[in-house]
Amino acid sequence: MKRNLFIIKIGGSVITDKSKARSAFRQKIVRRIVKEIVQAKKTKNFDLILVHGAGAYPHYLTTKYRISEGFKGTKSAFGFAHIKQELFKLNNLFWSECLKAGLAVSTVQPSAVIFTKNGKIKSFDTGFIEALLKIGITPVLMGDDSIDETRGISVLSGDKIVAYLGKKFKAKKIIFVSDVEGVYDKNPKVYKDAKLITEIGKKNFRSIIQSMQRYNINDASGEMKGKLLAISENLTGFEVQIVGGFKIGAVRFSLEQSQGGTRIAL
Repeated sequence: MKRNLFIIKIGGSVITDKSKARSAFRQKIVRRIVKEIVQAKKTKNFDLILVHGAGAYPHYLTTKYRISEGFKGTKSAFGFAHIKQELFKLNNLFWSECLKAGLAVSTVQPSAVIFTKNGKIKSFDTGFIEALLKIGITPVLMGDDSIDETRGISVLSGDKIVAYLGKKFKAKKIIFVSDVEGVYDKNPKVYKDAKLITEIGKKNFRSIIQSMQRYNINDASGEMKGKLLAISENLTGFEVQIVGGFKIGAVRFSLEQSQGGTRIAL
């Protein structure tokens, strides 16, 4: 039986500008989104897990140090350490906005509780997350780099974490907050005539995936295609929604009304 748990993943491209190697934290946007979440929790009672993307802070370092290729010696070690430093900077900024908005949160560092093998999650100690939920504290996780049994180190995207937690905790609903308002038939950042796909199911999923292209070389998580693949691998049978983080009220509307953006049912 599914519990009354919502999982929200706020993309790194929403909280930072991932088209640039480095960028400032989008404080106003994050502040508004967190306030919408708090407002929704007041009108609709639910447990919550938050996951945010790594954003521009460590993504360019992940590319620079070629973390996706695994551990290659001293250079990889310093890259891993530098990435952690940048990730913690971003997470602390996000954490502060949650507290200011009146949302009690506690960060759970993914690489401290997750080990991967060939880039896939092999083990995930969710005990601390469960304990936080029981006492009314919202766990906050983020995209990270993991210790990998085969590669030494590996990229651990927030999308993979969300997919795992959704299945583990039998989430009632999973919301991905993106820098676009959902899934489009082609990249809306490139093509002005791109059309929003409001429903994705088994019949049109494969054709949509095959038509997707990657535009941002600094994005180590795979952009929208990575989200859809993670959903298809682990979240079949779950209610999943992708909404736009730049659209005022979209997050609150999706929490309270289950509408807007793209609905995915596989």
